[in-house]
Amino acid sequence: MPDWIHPVLTGAFLAVSYRVVRSSGVGLRVAVLVLAVLNACLLWVVAVAGPPWGVPVVAVVSLAAAVYHLVGAARDAVARLRVVGPPEFRELVRRVAEASGPQVMGVCVLFTGAVALTAFADDSRPEGRQFRLLPGPECPFCLVEEQIRDFLGAGDPLLGEYRTHLAAGSSRHLLVRRPSEQDPWTGRLRDRTVYRVPPAFRRPPCTVHDPLLGRP
Repeated sequence: MPDWIHPVLTGAFLAVSYRVVRSSGVGLRVAVLVLAVLNACLLWVVAVAGPPWGVPVVAVVSLAAAVYHLVGAARDAVARLRVVGPPEFRELVRRVAEASGPQVMGVCVLFTGAVALTAFADDSRPEGRQFRLLPGPECPFCLVEEQIRDFLGAGDPLLGEYRTHLAAGSSRHLLVRRPSEQDPWTGRLRDRTVYRVPPAFRRPPCTVHDPLLGRP
C-alpha cells in the first residue's frame, strides 16, 4: 500500500465526519469534543503509519473543513433567525396556543436582554424557526412570566421557580408543550450555563424584577 493512502483516506474521512456531525443536530460542545477526539486519533494514526508530510496536510484539510462547516452553521442559524416586535411576538405566541396537533414553544431572556422565541418550519407552523425580540421598553422577564401564566395558569409553581433562578442570576429557558390540542399544556425550565441574567444596563426598569435582581 503506498504511503500516501493514509493521509488521503484520513483527510476524506475527516471532511465527511464534519458534515455528519453538523447535520446530526448535536450541540456545539458535543460536536467540538467528538471532532477533537477524532482529529487527535486520526492524526496519530497518520503520524505512525503515514509519510512525514501526512500530518500537516491532514491538519490543513481538517482546519479547512472545520472553517467551512462553521461558516455554514452560522449562515444556517442566521437564516432561521428573525427579529420581531412586541405585537408580532405576541401573535406568534397566540398561533402556538391556538394551533392543533403537538406543540412546543421555548422562551428565554438572553444575556443581551433580548427575548428568544423558538416555535412552530413553514409559514403556518414555523418549528425550528427562531425569533428575537430585541431589548425595548418592556421588561423581558415579565414577558416570559406572562407566558407561564397564560399557558400554565397564574398559580403554577413554575412561576416561583423561575423567579428563584432569576434571583440566583440564572435566566432559565421556559419550555411549554402539549401532545395534542385535547391535552393540557405542561412546562419546565431548562438550564444552560450560558443563560445568565442580563446586566442592569441591558434591561429596562421594572418594579417587579428590579428588587429581585438587586437594582433599586
